[in-house]
Amino acid sequence: MSTVAVTTVAEIVPARRRGGALGLMNAVVTTGGLIAPALTGYLVDTQGRTGYQHAVLLAAALLTLGGAAAVTLIHPARDARRLAP
Repeated sequence: MSTVAVTTVAEIVPARRRGGALGLMNAVVTTGGLIAPALTGYLVDTQGRTGYQHAVLLAAALLTLGGAAAVTLIHPARDARRLAP
């Protein structure tokens, strides 16, 4: 998703604000990379083998929700007009 997100940010955000928007996006993606292993470890520690299944199901649910939100909320032409100076 981060590859598509970079392209989306580059398309929508004006050039003078693009660096900040990309930095914010990278911060959010990196935070997910810190939380996911800890949460998966917690699930496996507390639930054993079933924890892996719950971790995969949680990841699938989050990806589905994020994809649905992106499809619903992102409209490049409208967003570019709104963010333009």
